[in-house]
Amino acid sequence: MTDELTDDEGHGSEELLDALTDYILDQLSGDAFVKWVHIEVGHALKAAQQVTLGDVVTSKQVSGAAIKYALEWRIEGTIPELVGEIASRIHERTFNEADDEVDFVSEQSFAAIAEKFMSNPAFQRVVDLFYHSPLVRSSVAWLLYRMAVDSLQRNRQQAGAVPGVGALLRLTSSVSTRVAPGIPHKADELFREFIARIVSGVISHVDTPDMSDAREPVVAAAMEMFEQHASESFSTVGAAIGPDDIEDFLILGFEFWREFRGTRSIRTAIEEGVAVFFGKYSRHTLAELLDEIGVTREDMIEEALRFAPRVISVVQDNGMLDAFVRRQFKDFTESERVLKLLK
Repeated sequence: MTDELTDDEGHGSEELLDALTDYILDQLSGDAFVKWVHIEVGHALKAAQQVTLGDVVTSKQVSGAAIKYALEWRIEGTIPELVGEIASRIHERTFNEADDEVDFVSEQSFAAIAEKFMSNPAFQRVVDLFYHSPLVRSSVAWLLYRMAVDSLQRNRQQAGAVPGVGALLRLTSSVSTRVAPGIPHKADELFREFIARIVSGVISHVDTPDMSDAREPVVAAAMEMFEQHASESFSTVGAAIGPDDIEDFLILGFEFWREFRGTRSIRTAIEEGVAVFFGKYSRHTLAELLDEIGVTREDMIEEALRFAPRVISVVQDNGMLDAFVRRQFKDFTESERVLKLLK
């Protein structure tokens, strides 16, 4: 660009910039823009046939971006604060319609899913791990302990209602508390330990149940439950589930995801997933990838015409598009080469 333009040169460059700006704005308006989208999408797809995925991006670049936004990107306070409002909107739109039936999958699809789930070998392995886990043993022991304690308490209450027996029970309880105050607590600990040992011994000597034998009754029970609730309206479900419940579930899921995203497991999953994808598709052209994921020429045109016209209209009305075009081409119209052409 020259340091100083003469009046004729300045006038000529301004007219060229005005003409160029008007032309671009016209091409991005009305039918001209629709025609432009169709033409440019066609050119883009032709170019995509000549370029492979590995030509334009690397596995390291993609995994780095994925790790940044999935693991390292900070979630500020605004998003969690929206959970309550989102939960309220979900409940209002989903559960307040009395006439709408619960739109689960069809009965045939549900039956097929249940059958495949039960017949999956991985399901049997999960049952085996669950069956012999310390959590199951402690849970069963606690359940048996609570059942025994509740039974004793009910029997004691019934006995206390009998004239004379109630007074005797209170007297013996008072005496035992004064003479040996730690005995009830110690006896409770011994009783719980005794139950835990029994449960552990029984489970360790019993094989994991073969779920293939239980497939039919389990699937039948699932289908029965499905049929009972398939015709219910969402308002019926909404009577049992409130906005606060939905908010709690959303917060629970968000907190779990926020903790899980910091683990090595999710980082490994992203890195290996991207590596496998690139190992298979890095030599594929971009056009082949679009076909692989089902994106067609019509899809690209449809989405371009869905979003672009509104955005372009806004930036045209407020002058931002005009200013942008002028910034891009002002130096060009004042360049020495153009000024020579304008003479």
